[in-house]
Amino acid sequence: MHNINISNPMDYKVALYIRLSKEDDKKGESESISNQRSILERFAKSQRLLIVDEYIDDGISGTTFNRPSFKKMIQDIENKKINMVITKDLSRLGRDYIGTGHYLEKYFPEKCVRYISLLDGIDTGIDSTSNDITPFKSVLNDMYAKDISNKIKSVKHNKQDLGLFIGGKAPFGYKLDKHHPNKLFIDEEAKLIVKRIFKEACSGKSCRAIAIDLTLDGVPTPSQYAISHGTKMTRVSKNWSDSRIREILLNEVYIGNMVQGKMKKINYKSKKNIRVPKEQWKKIENTHEPIIDKPTFLKAKKMIDVRKQTRIKTHDYLLKGLVFCHECGKKLGCSPRRLSNGIVYYFRCNTYTSYAKLGYCTSHCIRMDHVEQLVINKLKELFQNFNDIDKMTDITKQKIEEQKQNANYISELEKCNITYSRLTLEIDNIYNDKLSGILSNDDFNRIYEKKRHEKELIQNKIIKLKSNSQNYIINKDSLINNLIEKFNSNLTINRAILINLVDKIEIDENKKVYVYFNFKNSNE
Repeated sequence: MHNINISNPMDYKVALYIRLSKEDDKKGESESISNQRSILERFAKSQRLLIVDEYIDDGISGTTFNRPSFKKMIQDIENKKINMVITKDLSRLGRDYIGTGHYLEKYFPEKCVRYISLLDGIDTGIDSTSNDITPFKSVLNDMYAKDISNKIKSVKHNKQDLGLFIGGKAPFGYKLDKHHPNKLFIDEEAKLIVKRIFKEACSGKSCRAIAIDLTLDGVPTPSQYAISHGTKMTRVSKNWSDSRIREILLNEVYIGNMVQGKMKKINYKSKKNIRVPKEQWKKIENTHEPIIDKPTFLKAKKMIDVRKQTRIKTHDYLLKGLVFCHECGKKLGCSPRRLSNGIVYYFRCNTYTSYAKLGYCTSHCIRMDHVEQLVINKLKELFQNFNDIDKMTDITKQKIEEQKQNANYISELEKCNITYSRLTLEIDNIYNDKLSGILSNDDFNRIYEKKRHEKELIQNKIIKLKSNSQNYIINKDSLINNLIEKFNSNLTINRAILINLVDKIEIDENKKVYVYFNFKNSNE
């Protein structure tokens, strides 16, 4: 430590400033809070200085001056409570050479504040060669912070390349194990909610409709679920949002893929994040157990994509997002026309609409209902011409086997499990309200007994459903015949069926309609 003497100690009101970042903490006791405090107090005592207060920022980087205790110290300087600041070394004040230089060269002198860094021998109250090299030390501290940041970033990128999870909180539906902090494990309770979201999306429900249903059913949001399982959250959402549903439906983590590196910091001095282009994301496949199979994921994604492609707020229609121009490949928009018999919707090429004066493409104008009916007729025709009874029988048998696993009781079981989770959360919440004094003992006992009874009924229903599933017997031959007859005679085409079977529809300038199917490359 440099020999620093204070000739007039009675003139100073001292602030001891102590800072420890996460990186400094790894160095052990030499940089600890207690070590810094001990050094500063010994110096103050030896110089007979009056310590007004000590200011401690624990676990905060020196690259930012947005630190709670540092800001409090500055406020006390403004209020003239302090006119001397002492730190163990210059890096404790800050590692950003621009900010550190501002305080040393401008702010402290203007406020008549004397600054002392013990290990560096810096004392702005006297002329010294140590003070002359202070700017260079600030630059070195800044370079050190940048080097540490680059090393941490390199470690994170290496983990991403290996398919290891580096986030602080697992995606909803998964959990982290303290013995394997970089690997995702399925959360069996939250998994049921994720599977319900995908199931409803594949049935044709919009993200908004799914969000409303989940909220009305009392299904806990991810933040509510996290709190009920002991995780601290700064913000809690009580309602599901369509953006949250969309985020889940588009996240490949649910099919076992690890996709990371979607955001990055501007630089090591800023905490602001910016979005990284999709082609630069780090994607590693098959890193953990999936919750959703790939066909279900792709189907849900397609349902979202076709909604995004064309958005008519006043009108929704069967072929939305599936109709394209045969010549230019652009989407066909759908717009209304008021005729004598009412409003009729027409498809029209978007290229023509935007560049009609330049002669790009043609209108391709055709009634929407005519195209819809043509597509429906084409699908029915294909189904009715499918006369391979043996093959149909095999397919139906396979569906019956699947039905054993996916029958109505499974859907009912999922609903019961979700209700059971909700009741568990509600019981936890009223218990917390009791501990906080919000609920009296009488109110707690009354509400608790009601919820406990509801939970017991649901639990008994779950047990009964699981028992009934063992006795689920089907007359195969009778069901096969009934299904085949119904399939061929009374087929109803809805949007979910359409998305499964049709890849896209094209219309040429002569208004001929081409239907491209998912199950073969030919078209009509």
